[in-house]
Amino acid sequence: MVEQPSRYCTNCGHGLSLNDQFCANCGRPVQEVAQVPTPDANVPVPPVSESGGTIPPTGTTTQGQRRSGWRSCLIGCLGLVGIVVVLGIIGAIIEGSGSGGGGNVADTPKQDNRKEAQQKTPLQGGEKPEPEPEPEPEPEFGDGTFQVGTDVQPGTYRTRVDSPMCYYERLKGFTGEMNDILANNNTDSPAVVTIKPTDAGFSSQGCGTWTKNLSAITDDKSSFDEGTYIVGTDMLPGTYRSSGGNTCYYERLRNFAGDMSSIIANGNTSAPTVVTIKPNDAGFQSQGCGTWTRLE
Repeated sequence: MVEQPSRYCTNCGHGLSLNDQFCANCGRPVQEVAQVPTPDANVPVPPVSESGGTIPPTGTTTQGQRRSGWRSCLIGCLGLVGIVVVLGIIGAIIEGSGSGGGGNVADTPKQDNRKEAQQKTPLQGGEKPEPEPEPEPEPEFGDGTFQVGTDVQPGTYRTRVDSPMCYYERLKGFTGEMNDILANNNTDSPAVVTIKPTDAGFSSQGCGTWTKNLSAITDDKSSFDEGTYIVGTDMLPGTYRSSGGNTCYYERLRNFAGDMSSIIANGNTSAPTVVTIKPNDAGFQSQGCGTWTRLE
């Protein structure tokens, strides 16, 4: 078996033995030869170039070539990843455009149509929409004698039409004596009365229906006939003139309790008269005065 040289001449690359002091080929001293890092390797060591580096044998790869190969592989991989990302973005844009947008896919929020679907759920076959709940009717009662809090509730009530020979009373008891009457009135025209929580009862005859519907009963708020009217609802504040009557009586009212303390001012006349109704008046009542017409 031929012994492989363990080192080489740095000048000509000629193989040297361990005992050679000079290169047998070019005569260079052995101190300048290159040491083999792995003496047991069965691979010849390349000769050293004139610049001091070793010349790699044919078919071998240097460290720089290996680094260049890794760099090329890395760049290629990154380029492939970039292409995949770009293709994904393009696909998302195309999908967003096809779904009816044309805007930026990343900035377009997804709409939650569940609530809208619930609101627009079609009715099933034969199913009818639920009717709107009807408003509760205003409390009302007719003629008779009633206990307050049991039969009728406290509050302000009115009759909305003429009622000839109407008579009503607010009561503090049911003995039938005069002392039980808190307030009373006779009228042939629409009336308004406030039943207080402290009243024991209320009685009426010939008055028809009492209701808590206090909406206007007049068509023109600048003209009205006899009866009891709510200021601001049935008629406007201002100065009014009556058409006249032989037994005209009128009252400006601060409330509708029907007692003497409810009267702000009153008057009797048998000829046309003029009265100013103020904005803070609660109501106005008249009998036998004809038609009242607003002057201003």
